[in-house]
Amino acid sequence: MAEYLVELYVAQGDHAAAQHHVAVAEQAGADLTREGRAVRYLQSFFVPEDETCFLLYEADSVDLVTEAVGRAGLRLEHVSAATTSVAGAQETPDGTTKGTSMTSTTTTRPDLTELRDKQQKVWSSGDYNKIAALTVPVSEHLVDHVGVSPTDRVLDVATGTGHVALAAARRSAESVGIDYVPGLLDIARRRAEAEDLVVELAEADAERLPYDDASFDVVMSAIGVMFAADHDTAARELVRVTRPGGRIGLASWTPEGFVGGILRTVGAHVSPPPGAQPATRWGTEEVVADLLGDGVHEVRSVTATVTQRFTDGAGFADLFLTYYGPTFAAAGRLDEEGRAALRADLVALAESHDRGEGDGLVCEWEYRIVTATRR
Repeated sequence: MAEYLVELYVAQGDHAAAQHHVAVAEQAGADLTREGRAVRYLQSFFVPEDETCFLLYEADSVDLVTEAVGRAGLRLEHVSAATTSVAGAQETPDGTTKGTSMTSTTTTRPDLTELRDKQQKVWSSGDYNKIAALTVPVSEHLVDHVGVSPTDRVLDVATGTGHVALAAARRSAESVGIDYVPGLLDIARRRAEAEDLVVELAEADAERLPYDDASFDVVMSAIGVMFAADHDTAARELVRVTRPGGRIGLASWTPEGFVGGILRTVGAHVSPPPGAQPATRWGTEEVVADLLGDGVHEVRSVTATVTQRFTDGAGFADLFLTYYGPTFAAAGRLDEEGRAALRADLVALAESHDRGEGDGLVCEWEYRIVTATRR
C-alpha cells in the first residue's frame, strides 16, 4: 500500500481542534479497516504557525483516503502521495507532531508559481478600489510609526492603489511602489497625478523585487505582502532590498481580528488552493520575526484598530461579496445556495462585532504593525 498525506486547515492553530481532527481521523480509518477496506491511519503532524494539521494514511488508493477523511467529517485542503523522509519534528504526548519538520514523510510542494497566478487573478477580480479606502488609516499609521523622513528612499511592496507609497511621497521621501495587479497600479498613478506627487510605480511580484540589494532606506507593506503566495521568499526579498541599518515596517490583519474572521468564514465555504498559507500569519510578531530571519534585529510590534462603519451587516456582506477579490472569487465558485450561506455567515460575523451604538453597524478591525532593523 502507498502512503498519502492529507492537509487540513485548523483555525487559529487551535491545538484542541487538531487533537479532535486526529481522533476522528484515526477512528474513521479503524472503521474502514474493520469493513475490509485497505486504508489505515498512521500518524499526524500539527503546524500551529501555519494553521494546518497533516494526517498520514496508508491505503490502496487516494480515493480511500478521501473517503476516510469524509467519513471523519473533516474538510481536506489537499491530499498527495507521501514520498520523502525528513527528520526533525518532535512528537507530543497526544500523538500529534508539532513543528514544521516531519519525522517520516512530506509531500511534493505545490507549484507556488501557479498559486501566485491564481491569487493575482483573485485580486484582479471584483473592484478593490471600492474596498481600498477602508485601509487608508492603516497605511497612514504605518508610515507615521516607521518615521519616514524626506531623506529616505522608500519601497511600498504590494502597494495596491498606492496608500503607503503616496503617504511616503507626501512626506517628501523618494517613493517607489510595486504591485502585480496592473489595474490597481493605474489607480495609484491617477491618485499621484491628482495630488501632483512623484511616485515611481512598477508591476512586480513581492517574491521577485526588481531592485538591487540594499536599495532602500525603508521597506514597507500595509495589508499587502501578507497575501503573497510564497511567504518565505517574500520575506527574504524584503530584507534583501533594505540597506544595513534600514527599517522594515509591515501592517497586517491579525488572526483573531475581524478580517481574520472574514478569511476563516470564506475558507469554511471554499477551500483555499493547495499550498496557500493563512495571510494572517503576518499579524503575529513571532511569525514575522521568524520569516525575516537573522538578517534583522530589534523586531517589535504594536496592535491597533481601525473603525469601520456600514449601514448594517447585510450592507457589509454585499459590499465585500461584490467588490472584495477573495470574497467575490469565492462566491463565484459556489452555487446559489452556497452563496446565500456564505452571505449569511458574513452578515452574522459583522453583527457579532457591532459596537451597538444604534447608528448603523460600527466595528473595530484589528491589525498589527511589526518593525525591524536590517543588520
